[in-house]
Amino acid sequence: MLFVLIGLWTIGLLLIVTDPKRMTTRWISSIAFTGGCGGLSAVIADDLFPLFYAKGWLTSNVAPLLTQAEIFSSLTCYYGLPYTFVMFSIVYFPDYPYWSWQRKRWLPYVLLLPPVLSFAFDAPPDAPIPYSYVLFWAVPYILGGIYLLTAGTWKERNSFLRRSRLLTTAAAAPTLFFALFTLYVLPALFGEYEWWRYNPGIIAFTIAVIVGSSFRYGFMGLQISIQNQKLDYTLRAITSGTSILNHAIKNDVGKIRLFGDKIKSDAERGTADPENLMRDVEVILAASQHIYDMIYRIQGQTQEVELVMEEFEPERILRQCLDMLAPETQGVLVEEQYLYRGTMTGDRAQLTEVWTNVLTNAIEAMPGGGKLTVRLSETKRKLVVEIKDSGLGMEKHQLKRVFDPFYTTKSGKKLNFGLGLSYCYTIVMKHKGTMNIHSKPGQGTSVFMQFPRRAAAESRKGASENGQ
Repeated sequence: MLFVLIGLWTIGLLLIVTDPKRMTTRWISSIAFTGGCGGLSAVIADDLFPLFYAKGWLTSNVAPLLTQAEIFSSLTCYYGLPYTFVMFSIVYFPDYPYWSWQRKRWLPYVLLLPPVLSFAFDAPPDAPIPYSYVLFWAVPYILGGIYLLTAGTWKERNSFLRRSRLLTTAAAAPTLFFALFTLYVLPALFGEYEWWRYNPGIIAFTIAVIVGSSFRYGFMGLQISIQNQKLDYTLRAITSGTSILNHAIKNDVGKIRLFGDKIKSDAERGTADPENLMRDVEVILAASQHIYDMIYRIQGQTQEVELVMEEFEPERILRQCLDMLAPETQGVLVEEQYLYRGTMTGDRAQLTEVWTNVLTNAIEAMPGGGKLTVRLSETKRKLVVEIKDSGLGMEKHQLKRVFDPFYTTKSGKKLNFGLGLSYCYTIVMKHKGTMNIHSKPGQGTSVFMQFPRRAAAESRKGASENGQ
């Protein structure tokens, strides 16, 4: 058990030293610490007591101290391991950063209540803990944590992050599932109290996964730092100021040049219509304003994109996006369906960039013409933006990687950074929304972006309250 103690505490220490400010790092380090406490308890009972007795150090003053240390370490493992594991699984889940701040604030304390109440129950004779009560909360904590880790891995769309989640799940889930039986189920139901001695074998597997993956891929910070899992890798890799500004400016400068050439061509031919001219100038002004807005929102090259929440009409923004892309839709039948005509709260500039990117991808997927459908609708709780093309579609392996930073299916094009959908995904998620893509070769592609009707307003309210 000395191996368990040293191995788990070493990993926990390395993780917490590497990135102490990250919530997931703190919780996974807590798992290593509480699990290591079980090893410490066994070391005290099996090694230190005999050693102190043989050396004559087991005096009347020392013996009670060792006993209390053994009990404290044992209870820390029994009560702390399920709690720290379920908390890690919750904060590691992909959607956790976008849950309402009110629930997040109280959740750790609510889940801590059952373990704390365990101290109020007396353990039966020859049993280390009151199993009848502890089983009541420890089993759902561990099984719930395993479910969240597995579901989070399945839910992750970014292939890089999915591999990270898979490694984390492989390291944690089997060990906790085995511990569920050796520490709780077998003692409580069958009176088998010594099965915990087999834990070092499965813990050795966990340590091997962590050490091995940390050298090759990185594990939770050993090479490291892969959480805020939905935003951290994405934001650090693709939302640095230079990357996002390059991408936004590339799109808007292309629009300005396109409409500038159109105005010049019309003027040279003497066919300039005042109404069309005014519309083209408005597109150019809108593109230049969008560049300014994007610059305003980027707070330095490595800082996170800052959302500026305001109320606007999504129908109007979608129409403006289509107007700016009008010269590129030659030969494309554009069908607009605006079933929702109200307002939403969000970052107008960022969502303009998102919808322009998705529309551009749809148009470029139909080089020979086709049908582009833009649909804005609502459900009871969500606003839904659907952009559908009848283009080439994507293969299954391409679809799995569309949200990966710097991955692109348009490698032959100049000034294509492979940032579009990664950026779009990040911004939609920061609005507490979801983004899904359905596509098959030869059947076109549909992009669905759903936004909670109240989530954006709550985000603004929460931000203002936190700033007070």
